[in-house]
Amino acid sequence: MRNLLIAFLVLPFIGCNNSKNTIAYFGGEVINPRDSIVVLFRDDKPIDTALLDSENRFVFKVKLKDNEGDLYKFRHFPEYQYVFIQGGDSILARVNTLNFDESLVFSGRGAEKNNFLIEMYLLDGDEQKLVYSYYSLKPDEFDRKIDSLRDMKLQQYEHLIVTQRLSEPAKNVARASINYPSYKSKEFYPYMHKRLKGIDRKNLLDMPEGFFAYRNTINYNDKNLSFYKPYFDFMVYHFNSMAYVKCVKECARDDDFIEKSVHYYLHKMDLIDDKVKEKGLKDYLFRNTAYTYYLDDQDEANNTQFIEKFRELNSDNEYIDEIETLYTNVQKLRKGSHIPPMKLIDMNGEYTDLAKICHNRNTVVYFWTLFQNGHSKYINRHVMNLKQQYPTVNFVGICLNEDYDEWLEAISLNGLRDNDQYLSQKRENISKGLTVNNLNKVIVVDKENQIVNAFTYIHSPEFTAILNSLR
Repeated sequence: MRNLLIAFLVLPFIGCNNSKNTIAYFGGEVINPRDSIVVLFRDDKPIDTALLDSENRFVFKVKLKDNEGDLYKFRHFPEYQYVFIQGGDSILARVNTLNFDESLVFSGRGAEKNNFLIEMYLLDGDEQKLVYSYYSLKPDEFDRKIDSLRDMKLQQYEHLIVTQRLSEPAKNVARASINYPSYKSKEFYPYMHKRLKGIDRKNLLDMPEGFFAYRNTINYNDKNLSFYKPYFDFMVYHFNSMAYVKCVKECARDDDFIEKSVHYYLHKMDLIDDKVKEKGLKDYLFRNTAYTYYLDDQDEANNTQFIEKFRELNSDNEYIDEIETLYTNVQKLRKGSHIPPMKLIDMNGEYTDLAKICHNRNTVVYFWTLFQNGHSKYINRHVMNLKQQYPTVNFVGICLNEDYDEWLEAISLNGLRDNDQYLSQKRENISKGLTVNNLNKVIVVDKENQIVNAFTYIHSPEFTAILNSLR
């Protein structure tokens, strides 16, 4: 570690102008660490792990594919961010986990492009309320507003490339950090506008010529961006939009929510298969589509239809085994099924089973984690209020962590009832077996250990209606 840290001081003076330089350094300091490691990813796969030293510092020596560089992701669980590393870079990151994104600052050779990326990310977050207020505008007005926001960022980009040494791949990522959030807002506009204006969901808006002109410039196969969130999120919204329009125009159906119907998802898979050839992006889009569908629709016939189509188009999908497991687990969680066996740890450190905990009582199972302190405090307070309103219902909290001592401390600090709280023996087993995709998810089980609903959320009207039926 000591020798690598010294390299940060030496690198700016030697070899940094070598056009064939494929070595770079990335390191930094984590304030208020939540874990002992930092993991570096490329193409969404872990390639290296660095231990934090006694001063919470870390260093990676990065061997690049070429001196042009590549986009990486670094994770200090549960948070992550991106860093673009090109030949000769010696980048230092400083981050405080109490305010991860907002506190992240880069320094050293190669810092400027990465400070630009995090600035664009934060700007996009800050603009969301403003953009939401634009959705009620007419299409041409909305278009001008969004283009104006984008143009201001593009001016910053032009300044960046004039003043800094950026490779073409780095410029591509910088432009993507501006363009794709803007394009995503336009993809979402027709549906948000109808919702805010009370327009029938099944009526397509007449969009002005040129509104979707950017679609002609989309690269559906940009390997360098496949796992970059702004690019990937845009692709999800884009294919959602096209599948929706295809359904409205071609399907003689009368679904209240077209975007939740199985035929909508079948259209979406066909569109992805037709337009995306880059395997990493294609596989990940299909994975996202499968998760979104199965957490929306638990009809057995529809589920079978979906998985058959998925298999047809994804014989070599990287995530095929994961999706087959998801399909199997969703079937086990259908209404009327018995709650599956799940090993948990009680306050005494002894193993127990979820089915045993739920036996002979109407039960609501909810989830929380030590890593999201604000959420855990809020949801446990909310559950305390629900217990008063529904005293005959058993509320069971499952912490999705594996550190027994930290869990006990959190139980004490939050004033939770010992007999209502359990720790996951293995987070992955609980998350997959109970398909916990969202910490606001709840599972309702009746006195016979039969599932009433395993796919609802603690703040949904549907959940309130279920609780009222259990009084």
